[in-house]
Amino acid sequence: MSTLMMRLSEIQPSQLYISEVKLKKVRTLLEDVDPRSLDPIPVKKIGDTVFFTDGHTRAYALMEQGVDSVHVFWDEDDLDWLQYLVCVSWCEDAGIREIAHLRGRVVDHSTYRRLWHKRCDAMQKETREGHYENVYTRQVEDPVEKSRITERILRALPDWFGIEEAIHEYVREVAEKDFFTINVGDRAVGFVSIHHHNAFTSEIYCMGIYQEVHRRGFGQRLLQEVVSRLEADGKKFLTVKTLGDSFPDPAYARTKQFYQSMGFYPLEESLAIWGAETPCLVMLKPL
Repeated sequence: MSTLMMRLSEIQPSQLYISEVKLKKVRTLLEDVDPRSLDPIPVKKIGDTVFFTDGHTRAYALMEQGVDSVHVFWDEDDLDWLQYLVCVSWCEDAGIREIAHLRGRVVDHSTYRRLWHKRCDAMQKETREGHYENVYTRQVEDPVEKSRITERILRALPDWFGIEEAIHEYVREVAEKDFFTINVGDRAVGFVSIHHHNAFTSEIYCMGIYQEVHRRGFGQRLLQEVVSRLEADGKKFLTVKTLGDSFPDPAYARTKQFYQSMGFYPLEESLAIWGAETPCLVMLKPL
């Protein structure tokens, strides 16, 4: 397991409270232990945000001792990252951006269970049932924000967007196109940009969703929002370009399955659009 040092101020908490009982135990432990000998704390990076997945009490106790940097490791467990993002959004809403912001939120254990465990239990039950708290779509108008969201998400999806020149082009071009996001709290976890060809046909220019929240219906929700707006504008067709079947790729196979599930039909594969080494499949959805 590889570890790295990170400043506590650079790590976003995903927990709103600290249990006083647990904190006392950790304080006692630290009296007899060199902090440098402690196990690293697990963290996760989604987009440009690094957050604790565990170890909040230890991080808080170390902060109390004047420690400003800790050993961490990237958490690669198969966890429900949407639930973590909801918790992160709670913290952001409460103004908790670093472990020091949990001062004043150290509570007795019964209060901790009531305020934190019960809230998490309810949220976890809702997400298992497909009810996603703090999840919504929005249209973005600001060109700078469009480009910033696009770059952040595309760089987190190397299996789909691994060509640097293409990323630069997408980041530049989305600024002038219709642009919609799906958010968990204030955080955009996916986007779609739309190019309008004429009065009848529009195209999905670029679309990306953090892989950690794939298969949550977020892409479906984004496209449903786009389709409803296009239909209201009298559009008849929505197209998308993706990697052709003659270039087998597991990631893009899933992409094509998604578009087919949304009512897109393969129209034609062409070598003239992206070049001979990158077959382009044009897909069409009647509106």
